[in-house]
Amino acid sequence: MSDHKLQISVIDGRHSSEKVMVLEGVLNAETAFQVRDAARQDVPETLVLDMSGVRYVDSSGIGVLIGLYVSFEQKSNHILLAGINDRVWDLFRKCKIDDVFTRYPTVADAEVAAPSSREDPSDVRLADQRLQRTLRAPDHEP
Repeated sequence: MSDHKLQISVIDGRHSSEKVMVLEGVLNAETAFQVRDAARQDVPETLVLDMSGVRYVDSSGIGVLIGLYVSFEQKSNHILLAGINDRVWDLFRKCKIDDVFTRYPTVADAEVAAPSSREDPSDVRLADQRLQRTLRAPDHEP
């Protein structure tokens, strides 16, 4: 695999309403829209992004992840991030989106934490409010 490519595979999750998207490589301007398109093909109630194989994320990758988060939450669906390395998570902190996404050490941890279909809808509204506050923060850079 080239240093600037991304391999994407989608597998069934622990529950019938879950899918796991396994990403390996680089999430950048060249590859970000592949992730977006793959996530929109068969939208599950919960999508776990296994990012343990992602070595690098740029601003385009961050933008696609935020877009997917908003899209999923608006439909009362959920996107969970698993296996993010410290270098990539540090970028999330610098962009002030680390409180929007929850970081799970493994796919199994994310699946255990996945919300059930009986979740209180107010939880989704609270998550959306957190995202909106983060995006409106005065020191947030687009």
